Amino acid sequence: MRRIAVKETYKDGQVIIKEGGYGEGTYLIISGKVRITKKVDNENLDIALLEKGDYFGEMSFLDRLPRSASATAVGDVQLGLIDKDFLDEEINKTSEEFRHILYTVAERLRKTSSLVVKLIVENHNLKKQQ
Repeated sequence: MRRIAVKETYKDGQVIIKEGGYGEGTYLIISGKVRITKKVDNENLDIALLEKGDYFGEMSFLDRLPRSASATAVGDVQLGLIDKDFLDEEINKTSEEFRHILYTVAERLRKTSSLVVKLIVENHNLKKQQ
């Protein structure tokens, strides 16, 4: 089922995707780790640390909105860029109703992620005050 169009390699600290940018790439981590961060008050706050077998970039592919966070290589990382045409083809095979459900899930995930980031920021600010 995994259709990798291109394999990409990144070095430690190299930015893979940038928050606010547009892109349709959905990535599979083949090896290494990827840090997901959100910029808040000129500071990058850690949201997640993804590992081999994890996907990222899927929300922007589904809802065509700007990237909600940045992804940066932790150590040497090899990624598989999932073929966009394959993903489009798979989504288009489903019924309109199921596609609507997928888009709804993506929308809710984006909203939930936003709420989680707010909590992370509040926690970060509280720690700074101590």
